[in-house]
Amino acid sequence: MAEVLIPADGEVALVDALSAAVPVHIGTSLPSPRPAEFGRVVGVGGVQRDLVSDSATLTVEAFADTGGGAFRLCALLVAHAQAAGRSGRLGDVTCYGVDVVALPANLPMPSVPDRYRFTATITAHLRRVAA
Repeated sequence: MAEVLIPADGEVALVDALSAAVPVHIGTSLPSPRPAEFGRVVGVGGVQRDLVSDSATLTVEAFADTGGGAFRLCALLVAHAQAAGRSGRLGDVTCYGVDVVALPANLPMPSVPDRYRFTATITAHLRRVAA
């Protein structure tokens, strides 16, 4: 029987890569209590590239006390995602590269009124994993 492969969890792979690279909380949900700066990764879809790889679309959110701080953190998270892609690993997943779909943009979140939020969207080209 042929090997069964499933898409890698892009959210977890990116959280792992960013957590190892930056000294702020990075997760897939909003932390409680909220630190002055933190990041969140949200998977927003993607497409299958071929039989063994996918292009996962991920939104990176950066929250901070100031707009400039949120922008800089978001840009830094994108840069570290791209560096991880160039290294060939996104967390524990083989990565063939990271493309930026949308650069950091100011997108306030009404449910977090005490923090500025900038978001960016990337596509991570990831190898599938064994089922």
